[in-house]
Amino acid sequence: MLNGIGSITLRSGRVLPVHYQFGAHEDHHWVGYLIVETAHTDPSEFSFKVLLHCDEGRAVELAVTNWTDRYMSVVGRLLPALDRAA
Repeated sequence: MLNGIGSITLRSGRVLPVHYQFGAHEDHHWVGYLIVETAHTDPSEFSFKVLLHCDEGRAVELAVTNWTDRYMSVVGRLLPALDRAA
């Protein structure tokens, strides 16, 4: 299991802090949960790809499969190293 703290970037450019928990994570397939406050976020934000920036520098492109006001179920894939300053 891979746990950590990071942030997600939504399609609008909005950034939300998250705790993540991935049970299955290989180079090509990640499955897990994001613990994040979404009560004041438009649900349409989750119908597009969500970008997770992990605390150790990895970036994961995610698709949201389910969400509540406090967590999201996600699947995704690891991206090549990204420079967040770019």
